[in-house]
Amino acid sequence: MVNGVWRQANLSVAGPLDFVTYSTVKEKYGIITSNMNTPYMMAFPNLKETGPLILEVPAGPTGGILNDIEHRHIADIGQAGPDKGQGGKYLILHESWEEPKDANADFIIRSQTYLFWVGTRILTNDREESKQLIEGHNLYPLGSESKTKVISIGDKEYRGWHPDGMDYWKALHAIIQIEDFPAEDRYMLQFLARVGIEKGKPFNPTDKQQEILLEAEKVGKVMAMSLSAARDRFTGRFYDDGTKWTVHLGGISNSDHINENGMKELDGLVSYSWEAISMSDGMMKELVGVGSKYLAAYADADGNWFDGSHTYQLTVPPNVPAKQFWSFIVYSHKTRTFIRNQDLKPGISSRDELQKNEDGSVTIAIGPERPENVPESNFIYSNPDEGWFTYFRTYAPTEAYFEKTWRLPDIQRVE
Repeated sequence: MVNGVWRQANLSVAGPLDFVTYSTVKEKYGIITSNMNTPYMMAFPNLKETGPLILEVPAGPTGGILNDIEHRHIADIGQAGPDKGQGGKYLILHESWEEPKDANADFIIRSQTYLFWVGTRILTNDREESKQLIEGHNLYPLGSESKTKVISIGDKEYRGWHPDGMDYWKALHAIIQIEDFPAEDRYMLQFLARVGIEKGKPFNPTDKQQEILLEAEKVGKVMAMSLSAARDRFTGRFYDDGTKWTVHLGGISNSDHINENGMKELDGLVSYSWEAISMSDGMMKELVGVGSKYLAAYADADGNWFDGSHTYQLTVPPNVPAKQFWSFIVYSHKTRTFIRNQDLKPGISSRDELQKNEDGSVTIAIGPERPENVPESNFIYSNPDEGWFTYFRTYAPTEAYFEKTWRLPDIQRVE
């Protein structure tokens, strides 16, 4: 559903074969659990309208993915993809289509749905190189010339998280009118038909159906929030000593939402898709030196949920296992987007000018007021009475991350 909502935001400023860029913190405030540090590029094509597509990826430090409308991973592109950062031409097909002859593509990828999205992050810190990489992406129908434009989201107000109330069901109805879903979804489509959401028919629910839908949206939202915050019910802690850091993918071990027991991980998928929008090999597999890894925390060292009325502290040990950089970002529980604090600074990263301790560690503080002994560079404002959670990201993680010889301690409440 989030993909569908963000799709509408993207298409409000650009065509389906154009890329929209989200570069600044301000431009990313509508995106759930986005990062602060790398420019995003997004496009939302419809294979039913375009036929086979060519995606051209430039050589250089990029990290991109393709996901279908159901949150399934299609392919990585860039450094974690088959081009390994050397660039290349990708042919994108629906899974039911035969491979065209003479496509002249380096890689062939298939989507289970006609609607999908392609997004990438520009990983260089060099502005000129970043500009060249952004302009080097092209997306066009096979046999045509590229007419791809790159358009900034700019000051456009948009909401990239789930709609509320009947708007949620209206958005779902709109997607169902476009997409031909795989056979495994037909049970769910039958349930939706019983409450007035059906392909080829207008959405005019009866009073009784509206009552059911409104109650279902409320209950479903609370269930998703609960699964998100208490994900250790179906996935273990990242470290063996019981620390509060978890893997944000919530027990999902591959792109088809299968868990380690070979079963569809529904709770994990609900948890993850409540607060995130993409799946990739770079996040799911142990790829040393490429991709990115995320640790998520929802509670402090004593097991209490993070509360914006209190002050917390985290000391990041030295030698973080990241070849590129690391970041620590605070998100609002309500929207799952950057916390909208007083200075619009929702996080910090190793790319910032941080004050380090004598041993090279970095102490971060989060709270409603900055303690006198904490420098501005190392402080993140919270909002009183607002719940929050955090992601700690390592970009291009090294062996120490996977071997867990480097360990991130729990976040401590200090007042």
